[in-house]
Amino acid sequence: MAVKHHIKVLVIDDDPSVCKTVGMLLEDNGFKPKTFTDPQAAIEHAADESYQIALVDLRMPTLDGVEVVERLKNIDERMCCLVMTAYPNLDTATETMRRGTTDYIQKPFKDEELIEALDRACRRLGLIYTDESDLNRLIGQRIRQERLRQNLTLRQLSDRTNLTTSQLSQVELGKNAASIWALARISNSLGLRLATLLSGL
Repeated sequence: MAVKHHIKVLVIDDDPSVCKTVGMLLEDNGFKPKTFTDPQAAIEHAADESYQIALVDLRMPTLDGVEVVERLKNIDERMCCLVMTAYPNLDTATETMRRGTTDYIQKPFKDEELIEALDRACRRLGLIYTDESDLNRLIGQRIRQERLRQNLTLRQLSDRTNLTTSQLSQVELGKNAASIWALARISNSLGLRLATLLSGL
């Protein structure tokens, strides 16, 4: 299960109903959103509290979304800014990208489209990680599958790694988190690079 509760998202849209709907959607999908209908207040807040992602409406009466993005990036250049708009056009898209926007979301959007865009941004930033118990289980499954593919018994793998069969069994079942040292010995004994064993997790 992907862990997202640490990912703070600043939502800026002058329409209160959009803020409420998007805020609830993000909470339901594990994010930690803070919504603002006043872009100036959002910018001032961002100066005091850091956010990894900002979701900004393009057309707002008091402050243009492109300028909001630029000012947010001036506060924290690492912040990933995504723009929402009901009035898409190539020139605007190009300008927002030039100012530091990483994605462009057309309104009205489906819930899954917005979440997919946020997930893409999170992956680019390396923010999404797997829950520890799930990670242990996935690593254990990979080790077991590779061991069985090579027709190795736990005893044979134990002889190669200098780990006990009990330790290896616990790792394969995902019940214990193996140390990097142990994972390196296991992957080496299976003829795999450690990076290959952990790839995509």
